[in-house]
This record gives sequence, C-alpha cells and structure tokens, in this order.
Amino acid sequence: MKKLIIGVLVAIPVILIAVVFYVTTHLNELVVEAVETFGPPVTQTDVRLESSDISFFSGKGSLKGLTIGNPKGYQAASAFALDSLKIVLDSESVAEDVVVIDAIDVTGPEITYEPGGAAGSNLQQIVKNMEAFGAGQGGGQAASTQADAKPAKEEKSGPRVVINRVTISGGRINITTPLLQETVEVPLPLIELTDIGREKGGIAPAEAFRKVIEKVVASAGDAVAGPLAGIQDKLKGELGKRAADLKSKAEGVAKGLPGGLGEKAGKIGDRLKSVF
Repeated sequence: MKKLIIGVLVAIPVILIAVVFYVTTHLNELVVEAVETFGPPVTQTDVRLESSDISFFSGKGSLKGLTIGNPKGYQAASAFALDSLKIVLDSESVAEDVVVIDAIDVTGPEITYEPGGAAGSNLQQIVKNMEAFGAGQGGGQAASTQADAKPAKEEKSGPRVVINRVTISGGRINITTPLLQETVEVPLPLIELTDIGREKGGIAPAEAFRKVIEKVVASAGDAVAGPLAGIQDKLKGELGKRAADLKSKAEGVAKGLPGGLGEKAGKIGDRLKSVF
C-alpha cells in the first residue's frame, strides 16, 4: 500500500509535466484546430485559419490567414479575410476556467458586403446564424424553454473568456452586387471594444466572437449606407435601360406580327419598362 501511494505521488507530477509539455509544444496546432472546428457551426460558413504563432510562456503572438466564408445564397468568395492579427494572452490564465485575453489588434481586414437575401446582406445573415447558434446553446433570447430551465452552473460549463480590448483598424469594405458586376470600396471606421465578458465573469468564446462580429457589421452598415444608395440608383438606371431595350426589341418584333399579336407584344414591352 505504501509503495502504491509513493508511486501515485511520483506519477502525478510526471503526468502534469507531460501535459504542460504537450500543450506548450502543440498550442498553435490546437488553436488552428479549434478555430476550424468550432467556427463553421457558429457562423454556418466555412472558416479557415492558415497558422497560429502564440508563445505559451509570454502569451504574445499572432494568427495568420483567417477567412470566414460567405453564407449560402451569396456569390462572393468570402465575407471576412485578414492576413494577420496580433493577440496578447494573460499566460497565467490559460490553464484557468476563464482565459483572459489582454488585447486583440486586427489591422487591414477585408470585408465583403453583398446586399440581398432574406437577412438583407451576407453580413447580417452571419449575425443571424450566430444568434441562432447562441440560442441553441442557451445563450440567446431565442433559447427554448427547456434550455432556459437548465441550471446556471450548466450554462457556464466549458471554457470562458474575458477580452480586455479589441481594436480593428485600416480595414476596407468591398460592396459587391452580381447585377452590376462591379465592386465599390469604402474604408471601415476604427472599431474598439473593451471588457468583453467581464461583467459576467467570462463568457463562451462563441458569444465573445459574436459581440465582435455584431460591432463590425454595424460599423460596416453605417459605412456603406451612402455608397449603397448610389449603387441602388445606378442599378435602377441599369435595369431601366435594359427594360427600354427590351421594349424596343418587342416593338420591333410587333411590327412583323399580324394584327392582335403585334398589339400584345407592344403592351408587354410597355409593362416591362413600367416595372423598372
């Protein structure tokens, strides 16, 4: 019995050292795997991360090649794309229940704003997807009664985070619409968020991510409002021009048709023009 106790006491620190060694040597692989595993169900899009370079000991590092795809029904290749972001973790909190992220600095993100669809745009659709995911996890207002009835302790199960500061600068928004087949670029205003999850003593990473995306989408919506109105006017003019061309062709066809058929073709052309 005494030998067994001694053996257990010796084994515990060895196991802990092995775990720490594994985490420190595989941290960046774990980060990439986590992003690409948990990102898609949260956003309901394809999420890719090229690489992670974070030091376990200093907590400083960067993520490179992060891409969030477009929701179904939209044509652009991606909704969000950035070459790299800098991150500073509180390294002492990595092994705790609540991981504290001191700062996330995003520079030069490229955002694609594609109007249309049931949600109004691709970005708004991503927000709706994330809200639906949060509701299904018991973290949103639309959660079912059964989810609401779960104990508070269960809601806090799993990793939680507090993010002290997020800064997004130097971004650009590409407004694209397939009908016009052209892209209009506008700058993304400076975005800064602080104390994410602090009031609740930590929140799920998905909820923290949603808060950041919601802020980005709101800022992007404000930035594209003016240019989007111009695009809509241009689109209306383009559709009107096409309708006029169709009317002209219909009238040309009508001249070669006998009696009543020619009159009907002319009326169809008039209706097409009036629609636009």
